[in-house]
Amino acid sequence: MAKGSKDRKDRGRGAGCLPNREAFERMNFLLQSAQFYASLPTTTTPAAVATTATAKGNEPNEPSALVNDSSGDSSSSDAPPQTPAMMMPLARFYTKEMRLVSRKSVLRMSPHIKRSICKVCLTPLVPGISSMTRVKGQKRSRRVITTCNYCQTQARLFVNDDHVLFVDRPEHGTIS
Repeated sequence: MAKGSKDRKDRGRGAGCLPNREAFERMNFLLQSAQFYASLPTTTTPAAVATTATAKGNEPNEPSALVNDSSGDSSSSDAPPQTPAMMMPLARFYTKEMRLVSRKSVLRMSPHIKRSICKVCLTPLVPGISSMTRVKGQKRSRRVITTCNYCQTQARLFVNDDHVLFVDRPEHGTIS
């Protein structure tokens, strides 16, 4: 009895052990999935899907208007195809789930990850696809402005060459 209980106590401690490892792995998976679906090239616009849906008699906001109808004839060209443009809501769902996992397990997301997600609509900010990034200002007051393409929210970060985030500092324990 003493042998087994000692092994269980020591297993959770040490330099290589991370508490809540499963939650961090889940958040990592959700972030990677969200960034993948957000980075898919856009081939159709939501207006084209809505036009096709209203031509079929469905409302554009109904779920049946956004999903390919499998009950009908597969050769029918009336049904809108599952396109990468319709994957952005899935990317938003994954970022929302990642945020919920972080809050439920009381874990902090890295500032790098927080800056790659829109704070209003939770869209993964992929430069050139779901966001626009600009550098404005003079040498002394330069700032990076990231604009979300979906809700037009702007995030402004000042550029300071001497500034290092706390997670990037060597005395912080997360980087080996």
